[in-house]
Amino acid sequence: MDSTESTQPYPGLPKPNMTSYDSYSAKTTSISYPWPAEVNGMERVALSAQGDLQRVLSAFFARPIVIGLVYSQTMRQPKPGSPFEPVQTPTRNIIEAASPTSPIIQTRQVHLQCAGKIVCTATSTVRITSPECAHLFLEENYAIGQMFRRLGKVPAFELKTVGLGPVTGEKMNASSYSTAKDEGKQLWRKYTLIIPNFECEILEVFPSREMFTSGEKWLAVEDVEYDVPELLVKDAVDTASVLKQGLNIVLFAGLFLTLFYEVLMYNNGRSRSC
Repeated sequence: MDSTESTQPYPGLPKPNMTSYDSYSAKTTSISYPWPAEVNGMERVALSAQGDLQRVLSAFFARPIVIGLVYSQTMRQPKPGSPFEPVQTPTRNIIEAASPTSPIIQTRQVHLQCAGKIVCTATSTVRITSPECAHLFLEENYAIGQMFRRLGKVPAFELKTVGLGPVTGEKMNASSYSTAKDEGKQLWRKYTLIIPNFECEILEVFPSREMFTSGEKWLAVEDVEYDVPELLVKDAVDTASVLKQGLNIVLFAGLFLTLFYEVLMYNNGRSRSC
């Protein structure tokens, strides 16, 4: 019988805390996680993505997935034991100094967009400990998923939490992750991706579970619907009616005065040109 092995491509890195996630034998592969009972098959595929979520979503929607940066904050530790300091511009010296004893840490949020619509909001904390990774990430601006493809390395993956509705268990206000009109429609996960010298902790929020069932039809629905109260519509119609009536009165009065002037001139026997 084949022995089952857990995927741990980098023995020197911390092992996942989960008892089992992605395991394989010579002829068998198994993904095991205590999924919420409500999630469907396509949702499990997206929640299982290991640094290739863009590829998964692009295949699902049959359209490109574009990364849009919302914000980023970069910090570095100049020497062991010293406090972290902000980095406004990653200079060549800062890039070359990146090491396990002088790491660079960036907190960032991006939107994954398809056809101009947000399909995922990802908030990440990235720890960089080599000049090569710092150069690709901070100077060439590779996104996290593209980093692994560019370096040709498969990240060690740990799925920590999967949730439905509002994001819970986070220090930041959960509403900052919400892109849905109704948070109850959200699906989210928290996980880690690690290769040597590049470690990521990521929170992803999918704005609506409907996207996984409706696909392109969901893309066609507007993100924001403006509901105009019926009373305001009635007031606007009434106002327009009053303005129209007022304009008619002014025009009628002008016509009446013109006719009155003509009659007056005729009775007095005077020329209009006098």
